[in-house]
Amino acid sequence: MTNIAVARPAKKRSPIIEFFSDQTKWTPYLFVSPFFITFAIFTLYPMLRAIVMGFQESLGYSGQWNWVGLANYIEAFKNDPRMITAFRNFIYYTLGSLLTQLPCAFLLALLLTSPSLRAAGLWRTLFFIPAVLPGVTMGVIGSWFFSRTHGFANALIVAFGGERVDWGRYTYYIMPQLLTIAFWQWMGYHAVFLIAGMGGIGSEVIEAAIVDGATAWQRARYVILPLLKPIFAYMSITAAAGSHMNFDIPFVLFDAGVGPRGQGWFFMTHIRDMAFVQFRMGYATALGWLVFIIAVVITVLQLRLYNFRLGEQEVA
Repeated sequence: MTNIAVARPAKKRSPIIEFFSDQTKWTPYLFVSPFFITFAIFTLYPMLRAIVMGFQESLGYSGQWNWVGLANYIEAFKNDPRMITAFRNFIYYTLGSLLTQLPCAFLLALLLTSPSLRAAGLWRTLFFIPAVLPGVTMGVIGSWFFSRTHGFANALIVAFGGERVDWGRYTYYIMPQLLTIAFWQWMGYHAVFLIAGMGGIGSEVIEAAIVDGATAWQRARYVILPLLKPIFAYMSITAAAGSHMNFDIPFVLFDAGVGPRGQGWFFMTHIRDMAFVQFRMGYATALGWLVFIIAVVITVLQLRLYNFRLGEQEVA
């Protein structure tokens, strides 16, 4: 009798073993794993921990956290006059910066791109230098500039027959000081972006406007300015974001951010005081999330204002 060999079906391997047996499948993950590990440790975990901390409270560095729910956020909206002051100062500072810096930056960019201007590179560098100075340096310079006894601002006022002003005593001098320093620091910075944008405008566009009889002002108003709309959108969004993070100059200029009669608070100086002076880490974290939400809302509103949709400019 002939023995017929029956073929046994091959044993199916585990999907995990199958995956690791093929080097071409797992090697790419090995190369990208350092990024994901670093992201998980230094970004994802702190973010998730911060979300939880916003609903907790701890006095001091005892390591003991008490769950308080929405109490931190309710306090920020109802029982924190500093937060109201910080929000008001943020609005004034942002609007004041945009309304003073952007128009002057546009005019400066037109001047620095003029063919008749000599040593244009030198002038651009001089106007850009304040933007690379540290915020603490700008605060120290601002303290000297607005000093009552030996400040340059009072020297100009006295030279024109006025009396010395005590800039650090009255609340209505808070915003003029900050806006003056911000104007000096960032106006040239914005002008550099506009100069780069003007460099991307084709010469044939300007030549066509000249042929049509447009004056220099008409070319700037009706040709160059509309084409720089994406640049203005970028500058206004980043300026608003920078206003959220305003810390160094108010901290140096206004005695750790307090200011005259306690009206010099900004978001970051208030959060720093809550976290590292009053040791309310949970409340400071909740304030940080509120500031983040405010930043997102303002960014979306600005994108809508400039008619941007999903990263693309909508033609009006």
